Amino acid sequence: MVTDTDDFDPAPTPLTFALRVLIGLLQGAALYALLRVALDKVWPATTPELYAALLVTAVFTPLVASSALTRLRPIPLLVWVLVVAATCAALGWYDLSRDPFVTPGHAPPRVMPAQAWVGLPLVLFIAQSLLIAAAHDRRAIAKYHTYFEVSWGLGLQIALAMLFAGTFWGVLWLGADLFRLIKVEAFARVIRQEWFWIPATTVAVSVALHVTDIRAGLVRGLRTVVCNLLGWLLPLAAAIVVAFVAALLFTGLEPLWGTKRAATILLIAAAMLVVLINTALQDGARLSAPEPGATMPAALRLSIAAASLVLLPVVALAGYAIALRVGQYGWSNVRIVGTAGAVVAACYAIGYAVAVVRRRISTGILAATNITTSLIVIGVALALLSPLADPARLSVADQVARLKDGRAPSDRFSFDYLRFETGRYGVDALRRLAQDDTAPAIRAKAVATLDRQSRWDPKPEGERVGPLRVVQPPGGELPGDFLTADWTQDRASYLLPLCLKSSTSSCEAILVDLDGDGTAEIILDADAGETTVFRRTDGQWRYFGTLAGSSCKGVDEALRAGRFSLVSSLLKDIDIAGTRLRVAPHYDCGSVTARRVSD
Repeated sequence: MVTDTDDFDPAPTPLTFALRVLIGLLQGAALYALLRVALDKVWPATTPELYAALLVTAVFTPLVASSALTRLRPIPLLVWVLVVAATCAALGWYDLSRDPFVTPGHAPPRVMPAQAWVGLPLVLFIAQSLLIAAAHDRRAIAKYHTYFEVSWGLGLQIALAMLFAGTFWGVLWLGADLFRLIKVEAFARVIRQEWFWIPATTVAVSVALHVTDIRAGLVRGLRTVVCNLLGWLLPLAAAIVVAFVAALLFTGLEPLWGTKRAATILLIAAAMLVVLINTALQDGARLSAPEPGATMPAALRLSIAAASLVLLPVVALAGYAIALRVGQYGWSNVRIVGTAGAVVAACYAIGYAVAVVRRRISTGILAATNITTSLIVIGVALALLSPLADPARLSVADQVARLKDGRAPSDRFSFDYLRFETGRYGVDALRRLAQDDTAPAIRAKAVATLDRQSRWDPKPEGERVGPLRVVQPPGGELPGDFLTADWTQDRASYLLPLCLKSSTSSCEAILVDLDGDGTAEIILDADAGETTVFRRTDGQWRYFGTLAGSSCKGVDEALRAGRFSLVSSLLKDIDIAGTRLRVAPHYDCGSVTARRVSD
């Protein structure tokens, strides 16, 4: 039987410590240099694609090299570092090359989107774990025990290094505050300088990686504690998800689809179950141990089986939810990424279900599922981050096809999505639509959208305000200058209902004189968000505030039906040199249940 201490401890030496510190210093120097050229707007920052490639490479490659330093032989380590550097550079270059707002000769407005900063580390972590395990066992597919030891050890090592770096900065800032007590600001000024804090952070991470290598036994002990603690959450999680699936038999699926975020929550639940199953399983030794004292408790064994089986309906529901949205609105960036997540979750669900339907849970099938799915995750993530399956490219092709064949009417189509959310693919599609003489309405909208340099730029007049219907008083009309106002330029634009900024959303209006000046204020009740109030000030309509309590059940229906009266305020304002201070009371709906306002 393989033991926990079988040749998994690296052998750090003074030389490896010096190399790690050197790597940290070089990384810090590179990142500082890249920051300076971006701030000074000089080359290579003026070649955005090159700058992005250099920055992404400088962020990730040294960390990979430092963590693998004692675990790979020199030649495999060098080859692996070169592969990582090439991958980082290629993905960084590609992402900036597809940004329509990046222009040669100017520093890039950004480097990579958030999903790349999450997806790329995930790919590198999984790939490095697989590579180190294979190198340890000296075969392409290592033993599952090796994968478990390496991946959990590497993950905790990185987490502890980040914790150490954060604590390191906590100590420095505490020191700065201590010196401030005696009016000495020099310490605080120094640690705020880029030439200090960037290399100091990278060296701190490198030192932490070395210390956790030296104390590998402590990391292993921490892993055991973490896995045991999280493993005992599996019975609770499995019971909750099983109860949820059973409840669907009585409630039906309509409430689930009504949330408009069912797929996201279901995939998160599936990910939680996968993580907890693996913390309970660990390396699988307890599941198949012949010795009575070494076997897994029956509660955990039953929980693994239940969680593995309930994964199937959870993932199936998530996939169906995504399919419904795609059928209604077509593919989008989020739906493509969600589909990729559902595919990965399905791999786990199918493999785990096959493993637990046997008379005895098959550790071999569970292990094979984890290894195979890890390889699938790498492939899927790289495809999404590259031209192969770029969500922007795929979604643009689908959305344009829907627009041309009439499935998406031009008056409801989001041209802004193509302009601002899909990179050069969307902009190129808009340019083609702007040259299409066969669809004048689509062409006009495409031309107008291309003229806008920001999603916050004014829209064409016909698209600024959505349908606004006056419901109180019956037959009332909104003032013409209210309808023609460009609300996207209002300083409080972010507080306004969507119907004042886009023709794709609607509101219902209530006209009522709230201040007794003879001019009715305008209350807009939107389908989503707060109920807002507008008042004419100095000859112009301006946003005045929100209607507190409008989220209570039945309030919006009463407003629309005119079942309300005007009463004086309970409290007077406080005037300080012309500034009126109003009490904003805590509003309690009492016994009335507040309705849920959808996002």
